[in-house]
Amino acid sequence: MNKLKYLLFALVLSISTFTHLYRIDKTFIFHNDEARDVLIVKKMIDTGRPILLGPQTSVGNMYLGPLYYYLMLPALLLAKMNPVGPAIMAAIFAMGTTALLYIIGTKKYGIVGGLVAALFYSLSPVMLHYSRSSWNPNIVPFFATILILSLDIRNKWGWLILGLCAGIIFQLHYVALIMVGLVGLLKLKDKPKLLDLMVGILGFMISSMPFWLFEFRHNFVNSQAFLTFLREGSQNSVLNSSYLSRFTSNLSLTVKGVVGSSSIAIVQMSTIILIIAGIFLFVFLPIFTKEYILWYFLIGSVLTVSFLKEHLNVHYISFLFPVVSLAIASLSTKGPKLIRLFSWIFIIFSVWWSIPSIIYNLQTIDSIQVKRSVATANYIVSEAAGRKYNIVSTPGTYSTTIEYFLSLSNNPPTTNYEELIFDICEGSPCPLSDETTVLFYTTGPTHPSISEYLGHPAVNEFKTIRTIIKNEPVSYGTWVATMTIDH
Repeated sequence: MNKLKYLLFALVLSISTFTHLYRIDKTFIFHNDEARDVLIVKKMIDTGRPILLGPQTSVGNMYLGPLYYYLMLPALLLAKMNPVGPAIMAAIFAMGTTALLYIIGTKKYGIVGGLVAALFYSLSPVMLHYSRSSWNPNIVPFFATILILSLDIRNKWGWLILGLCAGIIFQLHYVALIMVGLVGLLKLKDKPKLLDLMVGILGFMISSMPFWLFEFRHNFVNSQAFLTFLREGSQNSVLNSSYLSRFTSNLSLTVKGVVGSSSIAIVQMSTIILIIAGIFLFVFLPIFTKEYILWYFLIGSVLTVSFLKEHLNVHYISFLFPVVSLAIASLSTKGPKLIRLFSWIFIIFSVWWSIPSIIYNLQTIDSIQVKRSVATANYIVSEAAGRKYNIVSTPGTYSTTIEYFLSLSNNPPTTNYEELIFDICEGSPCPLSDETTVLFYTTGPTHPSISEYLGHPAVNEFKTIRTIIKNEPVSYGTWVATMTIDH
């Protein structure tokens, strides 16, 4: 039996390795945010100094801790500054999640349960999508799975793991702290000793220390913003919606977004099947399998996240990816025969339904983001011909990906005023209004630590007239206008 378990474990890891790494260099996402992140990591490499400020959150005007950037650094170095390195890092975390789900599933539901949990996670279109590119929420499922494992460690080491994971998740995505809170409440039922609690707090402080160093040096600006967000919500809050409507919407998001991969799937799963899946997860799971802890995570997360007056996307609840995978494994192995039969019908259907999305996302698509950015950067360096220059982008165009590759070139742009300027535009030639707009130098990567990578002076208004002397298409719908300053 042990040989079979290890053989199947190797098979599961092989499948996970394939689905997470196959053609990742051709398909990984490299948009403005991803380019900003590698620029920040490049700054740490250039200066040899760690930064203390992480990614900006999408709500609340606050920043996370810098841990994700520290994790990116060795990946970027090993990839020789190719941005695919951090994407591979995220994929390796996902492969680790697959391994942990197999271990947990096998322990709780036998070898078949381990296979179901691990393979569901490795083949789910939405779970694959959020594990093949570099983004701080994408590695949350790994640490959420470790939190589930920590429930079986009923001593100070379990509390240390909880504290360390809490500090890590705190720097990856604030909403995922819901999982930390739910696990913490369960562990409190064991009536821990004061030493256990102190060890947990110590673990949290150790893993989140860079964040608190920044806060201490800057009057706890992010902590104040976080408390304001909890109290008032963000400016984008859906203030008119009731708690019940948000709960219903987030319940639907959990079923459609996580189980049905609605934001990623090529073919949408039918509403009837999704309703049945929702009934199985939120009603049948505790009744027929007695799997109260997984149900507690599911319903507790939806109840808690619904207090946020925000429209949520599926990555907000990515900490539920391993929970859903284990819940499906439980339903297929522990329930009555009829429940298991319907669970297996759903699993077989899910695998068949996922195939078009998996093929499309792994084989059919071919990302142009890196190709476009490299070609545009090479064009600018060639046109500059060794001269100093600035780089800007027209309103609606984001050029951080190009700026990253320019920063790697032998002639990067400067932040001083230069007479030679390259204006980047997407979808059409650069407009003549770029010769006169006063908002000329207000573009560039947005993070306080990388102002030197703006590629132009940091000023709000610039009234000097410019002249476009060349306006050429360069690569994949990108135009570059060569401009000079009029004296």
